[in-house]
Amino acid sequence: MTEFFQLLAKEWVVVSAAPLTFCGVAAAMFGLAYVVARWRYTALVEQAKASNETLRERLHLKAEQVEQYKDRALKFDEKVHAIVDSTSSALSTKAIDFVANIREFIRRQQAIDNSIHENEWHDMARAADQDDKKRLWDRFTAATMRAAYERNAEWDRRFKVDALMIRDELRSRLEGYTPDSMAERSYEHPTNYFGFTAVADDLEKMAKSLRLGDA
Repeated sequence: MTEFFQLLAKEWVVVSAAPLTFCGVAAAMFGLAYVVARWRYTALVEQAKASNETLRERLHLKAEQVEQYKDRALKFDEKVHAIVDSTSSALSTKAIDFVANIREFIRRQQAIDNSIHENEWHDMARAADQDDKKRLWDRFTAATMRAAYERNAEWDRRFKVDALMIRDELRSRLEGYTPDSMAERSYEHPTNYFGFTAVADDLEKMAKSLRLGDA
């Protein structure tokens, strides 16, 4: 503002010669400055509102995640207590039922693999043209990899944690029990049907041993 008045004093002769023009130009400049300042202020306010809204959404999502984690933890604790507090007979029955679900899972996944082999592999094998053979081979490998990914994801989601909990509780009640090396490695990362079957066989063996010992 001081600089404006200093400039006005220096140019007073010119200003006094055309006061109306000066006033008009000054008013236009002040008006433009006001519009720019108002636009900038409005933009800053809107930006702050958007930031606050984003922050509120993130806090809301965090709160929902915390509640979900609490719910999962409670369910996990309930599941652990149900296994630990069960009688030997109940634990054995639970393990046998769990093994039956694993074996059903294995049969279903093997049926999916057989279907892929019968369709995708046979089409590729019968193709005479090399370009067709390569295209069908790529389709076969993609289908095989997708099935393997879905199979392992289902294992992790449905069986892995329960298998580890039941295994640990069974072993705590079977003194001197020694699993074979295949079963020992397969609980964490079974990866294939040999691993799935090894877990099922090991759990079934322990469940039946516990039932016999309880009898």
